[in-house]
Amino acid sequence: MFLHALCLAEVQSVLTLISSIIILILSANSILTPTFIWTWISSSLITFVFYFILVILLTRWLARGGQYPEIHTANLDGQTFLITGAAGGIGKETAFELAKRGARVILFARSTKINEIINEVKKVARSSDNVTGYSLDLADLRSIKSCVEKFVKNENENIKITALINNAGVMACPYGKTKDGFELQMGTNHFGHFYFTQLLLSRLRSARIVNVSSAAHGMWRVPCDEFHYNQMYNSNTYHRWSAYSLSKTANILFTRELQRRYSTSYNIHAYSLHPGTVNTELDRHLGASDIMRKIATPIRYILFKTPLEGAQTTLYCALSNKAKPGEYHAECKPTSVLQKYAEDDRLAQQWWDYSEKMINEKLKEIEK
Repeated sequence: MFLHALCLAEVQSVLTLISSIIILILSANSILTPTFIWTWISSSLITFVFYFILVILLTRWLARGGQYPEIHTANLDGQTFLITGAAGGIGKETAFELAKRGARVILFARSTKINEIINEVKKVARSSDNVTGYSLDLADLRSIKSCVEKFVKNENENIKITALINNAGVMACPYGKTKDGFELQMGTNHFGHFYFTQLLLSRLRSARIVNVSSAAHGMWRVPCDEFHYNQMYNSNTYHRWSAYSLSKTANILFTRELQRRYSTSYNIHAYSLHPGTVNTELDRHLGASDIMRKIATPIRYILFKTPLEGAQTTLYCALSNKAKPGEYHAECKPTSVLQKYAEDDRLAQQWWDYSEKMINEKLKEIEK
């Protein structure tokens, strides 16, 4: 009703302005004095500026998307959360929000950034003792294995993990490969998290697993199967956005199969989500010049979510009883996938088997 009334008021204002112009033209000879012209232009300019600012504020408000207000009153004492990609963007804001409310947060990031982000989160945490972290490179199977080995060695085996948040990712990269030879986006966004999660399974009983996907899973209509992955693997047929879309579909299928396989035996609840269009450094590979990025900055501020706003659905899936296990979420609620193949359970099983096969082959090569 508010938006309807607001739009109606704007239409009425525009009609009033048009009527004023018509009256001005018809009576130009008698009233078209310099003083009148200046007064009319000034008032019209003020009206234009007012509505321009109003539209910007309304757009910014709408861009915020769904919120998870329950986080503001949550007491997370005694709960533990693991977060990949914690060094920036959504991952960092997720860590901040959880640590502020008493949670123990275990951060995972590249070696060049891990100490910095640990110190940042400690500054806002209810207790600095509740913040720790490990170096992790999801584009390197050796790094993943080493990271989990350190985690298992250092962390009490009786620790109860509330949620593993698989947040790290890359987007629309130029063609490249991980250290193990996977296509870079699939290797980082899916295979890396797949292997990381598998190694942690014994510690994840009764935990939630939150996989940050994207609505981009459906934008390029690329089914997640061996044929299309092999196309991405080939530099001659590589398309950066199709590769990203494929990796985000893999996140959703991984979530569905995690739920099917381990909801009973491990009491695991898995969730996938779209965080929204967020103003982060994830688009650093798009090749825009510094000048264009500066020009786009105010536009991004208006139209994109802030990292904190982008973290809301992640927090919702990690904490809310309203989130649906095995399902895809956006704007802090369960929602439908954009492409039906992303909810194909048969394809999810096939992709799981293919992921295991690919990783095992790489591990055998490493051990030689």
